[in-house]
Amino acid sequence: MKRVAAILILAVFSIGAAAADTYRFGSQVISTGDSEGRLRQVAGKPDRETPMETRHGGLEGYRLEYFQRGKSIQFEVVKGRVTSITQIDS
Repeated sequence: MKRVAAILILAVFSIGAAAADTYRFGSQVISTGDSEGRLRQVAGKPDRETPMETRHGGLEGYRLEYFQRGKSIQFEVVKGRVTSITQIDS
């Protein structure tokens, strides 16, 4: 049983993705709940912008992606607010 638990823990850490409630750009911090305008003001133009669809095909929001120092930071924006921040290490 310990062996299975150890394998699962290693698998979780090897994925390389981590959800966060905040992300720092220089001396500025973006948090979930901040507006899309504040995100763009602090972080600048995203390197990639992908629309997110509802299950019925309508527009739900956007995923704004920034590449920094070998990482990808993804901000999901729904109804003009940051709803999630995910950092993916390369």
